[in-house]
Amino acid sequence: MTVVQLKTLCRERGLRVSGNKDEVIIRLMENDEASNPFQTRAAPAPQPMPMPMYQTQPMGGYVQPQPQYIRVQSQKEEMSKTIGGFVILYAFFRLFWAMVFSIGIGSSDESWLLSIPAFLLGIGFLVGGAILYAGYRNGVYLTLGVLVVSGMLSVIFHGDNPNPVSVAWGEQMILTSIMCSFICMALVALPIFMSQLKPGWPANIERAFGLDSSTSSDKDKVQCTHCSASLQVPAGYSGKIQCPSCQKEMRV
Repeated sequence: MTVVQLKTLCRERGLRVSGNKDEVIIRLMENDEASNPFQTRAAPAPQPMPMPMYQTQPMGGYVQPQPQYIRVQSQKEEMSKTIGGFVILYAFFRLFWAMVFSIGIGSSDESWLLSIPAFLLGIGFLVGGAILYAGYRNGVYLTLGVLVVSGMLSVIFHGDNPNPVSVAWGEQMILTSIMCSFICMALVALPIFMSQLKPGWPANIERAFGLDSSTSSDKDKVQCTHCSASLQVPAGYSGKIQCPSCQKEMRV
């Protein structure tokens, strides 16, 4: 503000208007402090506002903010899902390959008979891949067994012409077929060593074949390491359990 504007303020407040600009400013500041003694000289720095425990709604009242949970899926779980997904895709390929020979496309007189075991292999790959995708260890074992049978049939019926149980033919491709079988078995077995797989079978399969572990009486007795209480866990289970007496976790 100019000197004239400052002196106008002094005149409006009934203050003396003589003096230079600095004197007029000091006179106005002293008048402000006298009229409002609780006013601080310098405003404090703004502090960040904490998150409110309750948020207001437009129509009044309060609502508690809902926490947001983000589930971070580990890379170990992703490994079993990825390999299980590839096994499922390979199962559809084997089923398509068997279907081609079952309707007589590109097959010899008797090769269509091999389409029956080829269909069974495709179904085995499909079931094993689905169980592995669900994160169960038995899915790995089932898929490995189907791979062994598939590799043996591929070597036995290997020839110059294609057939339903072998996706490679010709004398120069037999070593390639054997090598591919070993590579596939190694990849399928990888989740056993680098993933957290669940024991047993999925609940639907256990109920269908009467293998429900919840009704089984085969249990092992273990002793709590914290309170020495006697506990019963399913036979063959390995992992963390919680003692119902002391509510503490232990590993078996």
